[in-house]
Amino acid sequence: MHTSMPYPPLIRLTREHIADLRDQETPACLTWSEDTCQVEVTDPWETTSPDRMIISGHQGLRELTAHYACQGRQANDGDLAGDLSAMAAGWQIDWHGIRAMNLQVHELRRNLATAGVYLSAAPTLAMPATGGLPAMTDYYCLAGSEHTAHVTVTFGFIDPTRITTSGLWEEAEPAADRTLATSSTLTYAATSRLVASTVTQALHHGR
Repeated sequence: MHTSMPYPPLIRLTREHIADLRDQETPACLTWSEDTCQVEVTDPWETTSPDRMIISGHQGLRELTAHYACQGRQANDGDLAGDLSAMAAGWQIDWHGIRAMNLQVHELRRNLATAGVYLSAAPTLAMPATGGLPAMTDYYCLAGSEHTAHVTVTFGFIDPTRITTSGLWEEAEPAADRTLATSSTLTYAATSRLVASTVTQALHHGR
């Protein structure tokens, strides 16, 4: 009997993907679609779809380029495409966990997109080795601002949601650090609206 496990195709980015992202407005992201297995540039609304893996936004490209600069090198689009391909391949291994958390934060992301707050980089997934709850940190920006909001949510909003904001290169000293108790009797929709409102206010305050 054939027992080999099917594996999804590797995610490969090209120079053209990097150029396409640069040509789009800042809110756009490079994402991989579970349905088509293709990498595409997506607008802020489409980026929030649970079946899309966020690979990079403009912020992600800036950070990767800055990493090369710190090493005394100048990154070209081929370098960036190769690095993002390697990173996406690693995230693909955790895709089931990422997709579950995408569903968890879907309404939150949609509320923020409606408010003009857009995802600016790939999220960070934390899967506890033993016990605990999976958590995801999303990175959001507001058009016309250099501040970024880091929003960490656990599955089911069981643990408090943490929101920090910082300037472009100020992660060590966040401009704001807020914790919301989100495990109360609020509905999922109400909790999503509460977090979205707090994130929006924090970004406008730091603008």
